[in-house]
Amino acid sequence: MITTRGALAGEWVKLRSVRATPLATGIALAAALFIGLIDYASAADQWDGWTAAQRERFDPVRYGFSGGFYVAVLAVGTLGTLAASSEYTTGQIRSTLAAVPRRGQVLAAKALVVGGATALLGQLLAFLTFLLGRRALTAKHLAVSLGDPGVARAVVGCGLFLSAFALLGLALGFLLRHTAGAVAALFGLFFLSPMLLAPFGDGVARFGLQGVFEGLGTTVAGTERLGPVGCFAALAGYLAVAFTLAALRLTRRDA
Repeated sequence: MITTRGALAGEWVKLRSVRATPLATGIALAAALFIGLIDYASAADQWDGWTAAQRERFDPVRYGFSGGFYVAVLAVGTLGTLAASSEYTTGQIRSTLAAVPRRGQVLAAKALVVGGATALLGQLLAFLTFLLGRRALTAKHLAVSLGDPGVARAVVGCGLFLSAFALLGLALGFLLRHTAGAVAALFGLFFLSPMLLAPFGDGVARFGLQGVFEGLGTTVAGTERLGPVGCFAALAGYLAVAFTLAALRLTRRDA
């Protein structure tokens, strides 16, 4: 029986060997940094023409995480999905379960590898996006520092969301066992969850995944989004439900 260390090493090799890994990483880097920088530069150029209300609503952190970072989140989420679903597509899952009969160990090893790799990538993207944006905003004296209230928390939170979204993709990959279906469900969960929750009231709709992401990156106070604690709690809830269902599917159904 393969040890936990061996299972982790095997999952790391498999993640690196997935052809989508460098593609998703490249797309995430290019989208987050390039589009984020364009957004920040555009805000600086248009600042003088903005109304007082627009200036009051401007969030110098959240603004850079509202365009290209969405693409980065979706790209890395797709990678998380492929880490599980590709094994079912190729039939490699049978070899994996033969080498590691304890199916919970397989799920845990994949989650640790995918979560660890995307956590590093998420923080890299978040801090680079912020630092590039800060430089673009300096000319208009709009830049904020990591020491300002809520700034470091928002930057770290956006990076953590990217990793959490990849883990949600991984859980859906195990749950649905089909790449196209899992990716569609992941994207739908991100974009449609606020609308699906809307009939229950604005207070409930804020728990939609897209709203949680926006809340994590917000530094300007407001009542339309969840606060930091609520966002982290909601994200933990999504992950707990997704991995509980994935574990039940993996342990109770044949590969």
